[in-house]
Amino acid sequence: MAGMREIRQGRFGELDGPTVFALARLRQSVFVVEQECPYPDLDGHDTAASTVHFWAAGDEPGEAVACLRLLHDGASLRIGRVCCVPEERGTGLSGRLMAAALDLAGPEADVVLDSQTYAAGFYRKYGFVEDGEEYVEDGIPHVPMRRAGK
Repeated sequence: MAGMREIRQGRFGELDGPTVFALARLRQSVFVVEQECPYPDLDGHDTAASTVHFWAAGDEPGEAVACLRLLHDGASLRIGRVCCVPEERGTGLSGRLMAAALDLAGPEADVVLDSQTYAAGFYRKYGFVEDGEEYVEDGIPHVPMRRAGK
């Protein structure tokens, strides 16, 4: 159950091999396979010293059921790679990951993200507003969003 899942966090250098594999496998399963969007998901941001990965482990060893990453993007922090297995969607687990990332960022930080357009309502719940025109990336409509720091 999502309410029982512990939210974990760590920088790339703090993650063990099975955790890195689980996060990569989850992202590949959602973004590449489910959304039929072949693109290079793994990038230099994953290993950057300032990037913090957040995830919830599954019931099986080496399994992740939800994740996101928080990284420095110039003057702002950026949330990205937010995903969750279908069985956990609607349980509040992704919201708990967002809350953990925003808690680490702090209320004074500007935080940006690029939402798939259909998911913009989810991010509005966390104080994000549209911050630009809709665009299409890899065949999927997106909208830039921002949560201004206080």
